[in-house]
Amino acid sequence: MNIGDLLGFLDTPVQQVFWLATLAVSAIGLAFGDRSVRVGVGLVLANFVLSGLVDHWVWFTIRAAVAGLDGGLFGLLVLLAWRSRRWWAHAAAAFALLGFFAHFIALVDQSIWWHAYVGLRWIFSAAVVLALLAGVVETPFARRYERWATAQG
Repeated sequence: MNIGDLLGFLDTPVQQVFWLATLAVSAIGLAFGDRSVRVGVGLVLANFVLSGLVDHWVWFTIRAAVAGLDGGLFGLLVLLAWRSRRWWAHAAAAFALLGFFAHFIALVDQSIWWHAYVGLRWIFSAAVVLALLAGVVETPFARRYERWATAQG
């Protein structure tokens, strides 16, 4: 068994690269991120896995179950942003909201090309993953700031 066998269930090489990049960022986040980054990684991974399981359920012109999962991801990222007060969590929640809106855009305007709808969702998903990566990069700076703020009183 090799990586090609594991990724064989994905349709295109672009999907394979996207999943590998997401898994790489997730591994980096779990290894080097703080608690809020690890929670964000868990939320994103759960959303990706669950979305993959229900991706074939199409209602009118949208993937309704994926829309529900994306809405749930947005809500949970908003809670994370309120609790962590880190800028990347707010950015991830904002991109998740835009990805959630993409479903409604395709529902309201059914003339939208299917690949544009899916591509828009992918762009915002990639932006959420990049926000997580920014959270990993920011983690040492946030820790240093917390130590400084504690020392200041």
